[in-house]
Amino acid sequence: MSVWLILLLTAVGLFLIYLFLIAPRFGKRDMSTMTAHWYAHRGLWDGERPENSLPAFRAAVEGGYGIETDVHITRDDRLVLFHDDSLKRMCGVDRPISECTLEELRTYRLLGTKCLIPTLDEFLEVVDGKVPLLIEIKSDKRIPELCEKLNERLNAYSGAYMIESFDPRAVRWYRKNRPDILRGQLTFGLVSPSKLPKTPLYRFLASQIMNVLGRPDFIAAEAATAHSLPLRLLRLFPAHWAAWTVRTQAEMDRLRNRYGIQIFERFIPKEKHP
Repeated sequence: MSVWLILLLTAVGLFLIYLFLIAPRFGKRDMSTMTAHWYAHRGLWDGERPENSLPAFRAAVEGGYGIETDVHITRDDRLVLFHDDSLKRMCGVDRPISECTLEELRTYRLLGTKCLIPTLDEFLEVVDGKVPLLIEIKSDKRIPELCEKLNERLNAYSGAYMIESFDPRAVRWYRKNRPDILRGQLTFGLVSPSKLPKTPLYRFLASQIMNVLGRPDFIAAEAATAHSLPLRLLRLFPAHWAAWTVRTQAEMDRLRNRYGIQIFERFIPKEKHP
């Protein structure tokens, strides 16, 4: 056997292994209930209603939009809705949210308003099953506890929801423990305009080879990096797709045929549903 043939077979073999690693769930599940809505990113927020606040969530419900939000676990095992790992941007205090108790968090306000950081219970009471939810599990040292607590609470919730995470451990937890729940892997391209860390780990996760752990039902991709090579290869598989974060009507219209779910902010879509 010639050296060139050996090299060719090796390259083909490595490529097939790569495809196996990045493959989403084998078998495309019905997501029609979830794809019948646009999703307001962290609620329908503006200058008066901060992101991930109860007023922003109420506005989204009243507008008939699905809601994308983020869940953290506090030091005393409470689930709260907040995007960043630190309180600095939204509350002006440079403290990790994971090191705070709920009582401590209640002393802070969002962007100088009267709005508090809401608990998951308060959020679910506001939504009350009226619109579907896309819940992002934030990366944390305590991923198993966060997933267990979230699953326990959502078991008592009758509304439609699905989960997603940048952290493949969270997606894997749901694959193993709640395979009936729709799960998504958040991702970005190898070159991203977002303020994400440009590290080897960043590029490793962007390659999507951790999909082997969670076998996600859908890929939630940064819309601006949709043409990167790993995401192009993922299009070979029959997965569902979500786009984040869509910021103009023109962008929403342009992405309509490629993404069954669009997560929007900073504008009101001209149509309430896809």
